[in-house]
Amino acid sequence: MKIIKSIVALLCICTFQSLEAQEDVRASELEIVDSTANDYKPFDFNLQLKNMHLWKGLRVTDAPMTAADINYTSRDGRFKAGLWGGAGFNGYYSEFDYYVSYTVNGFSVSVWDINNSSDFPNAKIFDYDRSTTSHFIDVTVGYEFDQLPLKLSWSTLVQGRDTYVNSAGQLRNAFSNYVEASYTVLEKKDWSLSLYAGGAFSFASEAHFYGDKPNFTNLGVIYAKEINVFNSYIIPASATAMWNPEQEYGAIQVALTLF
Repeated sequence: MKIIKSIVALLCICTFQSLEAQEDVRASELEIVDSTANDYKPFDFNLQLKNMHLWKGLRVTDAPMTAADINYTSRDGRFKAGLWGGAGFNGYYSEFDYYVSYTVNGFSVSVWDINNSSDFPNAKIFDYDRSTTSHFIDVTVGYEFDQLPLKLSWSTLVQGRDTYVNSAGQLRNAFSNYVEASYTVLEKKDWSLSLYAGGAFSFASEAHFYGDKPNFTNLGVIYAKEINVFNSYIIPASATAMWNPEQEYGAIQVALTLF
């Protein structure tokens, strides 16, 4: 009888320890799930410092400037929406944009409401009349190849101050297009070298937003690297050398992403 009682007691102790072990496993699994969930940060912001600002072959400002970006990204990383703002150190350049984008299987589409009010001191933020607005809406469709370091994009200005006067003297949208191809020539652990070529034209008129006639407007090379500060902080940096055959000028933009 004592032997039976001892066996029953031993079985109870083993069962209790087994249940405790299962609870420990469940707890550890919950901790793993929770830590993974905490890695997703839907909202973020960053700050760039540039010696000047280039955009699709245009010298937006020759003065040093800062660029701030506040954005939301979906959990799967496909959808993104944000606010982008730029300000020049000389007090002249000022820009405030809204954007949304969606990316899947190498394809991407984005819509930017670009509001550069530098030359429009009296512009109203909600004015979208093509004759007075400082806004223009830029829609871009792109594709990034999987087996090839090549990116293609087509952008069209669909609304805003991208205008021309037709033969009847009416102010109309020019629907200017900008097409670009970029190719990564070399890519190492902490640096890369890319080449790109872009051209602009309009189906509505000879002149367009980027120049007076269809032409290449943006040829260049980009060298990107990571700057290691005190072996504890990485600053992404890039230098872009750009030539614009249509506007007949060139420039070098240096950009640092501070955070």
